[in-house]
Amino acid sequence: MLNQMYEYAGVALLTAGSGGDPISNIIVASIIGAAIAVLAGMAPALGQGIATARAVEAVGRQPEAAGQIRAMLLLGSVVAETGAIYGLTVSLILIFANPFVTMYQEAMGLI
Repeated sequence: MLNQMYEYAGVALLTAGSGGDPISNIIVASIIGAAIAVLAGMAPALGQGIATARAVEAVGRQPEAAGQIRAMLLLGSVVAETGAIYGLTVSLILIFANPFVTMYQEAMGLI
């Protein structure tokens, strides 16, 4: 079934520009949206890397404050990671459980 979905997605990508059926257009838009959602995970990764570098520098300057610096670093990492998790969740929903295709099929009386 998964291979059929990927095959249909490939056909949808090829026919979407030529005004193919609306389901193909929905799938193409969903694939593009999923790619954007996954790319949104790059910003938190860069932010966490910068924060870790600054935390290491801060501990090097003031070793006695290592506990407080570690706590703030972990709290900031947790908050930043939620954006990446939301992006991953949105992309998985768009790829595997696309609600827009189902809504279109119900509206057209196909299911």
